[in-house]
Amino acid sequence: MATDLDPDTRSAAGGRPRATTDSPPDAQRQRVAAVLVPLLLVAVTATLRLYLLDTPERIYFDETYYASDAVTLVDQGVEDGFVVHPQVGKWVIGAGVALLGDGPLGWRAPAAVMGTATVLLTYLAGLRLFRRRGLAALAGLLVAVDGLAFTMSRIAMLDATLAFFVVLGFWLLLIDRDRQWRALPTHTAPDPETDADRATATALPRRGHAFRWLAGLAFGLALATKWSALLPIGAAGLFVLGSDLAFRRRTTGRLLIAWPRIVASGVATLVLLPALVYLVGYASWFANYQLTRPGQERCEQGGPAVACDFAPTVMLSDWFGEQREIARFHADLETEHQYRATAWTWPLMLRPVAYYYENCTPETQERRAEEGETCEVAPGNVAEILGMGNPLLWWMALAAYPVLLLGAAWRRDWAAAAIAVFLLGQYVPWLFASRPVFLFYVTPIVPFIALAVAWAAGCAQRYRPLRWVPAAVALVAVSGFVYWYPVLVGMEISDEAWRLRMWSDRWI
Repeated sequence: MATDLDPDTRSAAGGRPRATTDSPPDAQRQRVAAVLVPLLLVAVTATLRLYLLDTPERIYFDETYYASDAVTLVDQGVEDGFVVHPQVGKWVIGAGVALLGDGPLGWRAPAAVMGTATVLLTYLAGLRLFRRRGLAALAGLLVAVDGLAFTMSRIAMLDATLAFFVVLGFWLLLIDRDRQWRALPTHTAPDPETDADRATATALPRRGHAFRWLAGLAFGLALATKWSALLPIGAAGLFVLGSDLAFRRRTTGRLLIAWPRIVASGVATLVLLPALVYLVGYASWFANYQLTRPGQERCEQGGPAVACDFAPTVMLSDWFGEQREIARFHADLETEHQYRATAWTWPLMLRPVAYYYENCTPETQERRAEEGETCEVAPGNVAEILGMGNPLLWWMALAAYPVLLLGAAWRRDWAAAAIAVFLLGQYVPWLFASRPVFLFYVTPIVPFIALAVAWAAGCAQRYRPLRWVPAAVALVAVSGFVYWYPVLVGMEISDEAWRLRMWSDRWI
């Protein structure tokens, strides 16, 4: 049963050409799998993320900023004082507060929803890339059982929302590419040097890019969540450029024919639209200007006679001033933090972040007694939420990266190139960051780590003696998640059991 997913009916992960027709029993099984596989992925992922989501029953780590800002947004439409991130991600948290109340479930449920949806989107992107449901399901599963994706889906921070919008934009770009290449003739490209093919070579098909526009909307929402979305937006630009140039070469025999159309499309969908979405993301800031930091300053300067009603140009000028302050804050941020981790250490996972930690030593008992409190855990026990990836998955990925890059550069596999562009595009710039960076910045990269591992596993599966590789990857990743689960959810365990999971002194 042919679909529009693959113009040449060949697996992007290096598999055999797919059959274009299925027997009735095969077609029935395919339809059942098309429904059951994503449903099972979503059910398992949601269960893992929602179970005991309200533990700990207090704000922890950076929830102190984002949960508080979200509550303030819901109450008055704008945060108090100076804030260093745009509003969309905090409005997502605010939606949970509005629906479930100002408490742990309200703060964290939106991140759990976003994290679950990211797993589904990774699966859908894998279908577009691999044309093989098993490998797509493997990629989704790897995100579901990754420790970093898991912990960031259970805390009221912005990174799970950022990852969702990034993968959504990526998936929409894949749909745009498939639609562009779907009607491509199977014969070789025309030769623009011959009279017979000259007319064909100069005729570039015109088509709309509705899904590219939708991708721009998704990337704009990512940018309106955190400025680090500039990295996947840049990767998206490279992907669109490469795809459009390849399409022109294949259809016309010329690489740069009608190149202004490439530039215009890229600028409109991946620059102007995200910028507009970013501005619209501050709608409540403009609507409640009198409560903003610059608005309050202007009202105070004007005295009680001023109604705090200023012209749009004044509000826009003050908004630009706030953006400059945000840029200055991020550029000048210099702080010594015990959990800072330079980007070169991320793939090795040398320095995770402890979001939450409780123990009950004699010293802790004495200090708590002086404060009129008791230990959160029994004497000799530990409870921790450690923001770490799944070590077994991340270390397997170290072997997958060279395979992926080889496939992209040597075999010129478009799927490998797409994954590599978004993987490296979101990672390499952090190597040159002068400001403090942390492991949880990898959150929007995790889906592409999973896709890279699934792609490499698919390459291994082509060889009969290695057909077991995808199943082994899944088993190893799930085993790692189960083993480290207690330190991902803050489960109370003995100090001995906790130390068995601290494979490096740098994790403590």
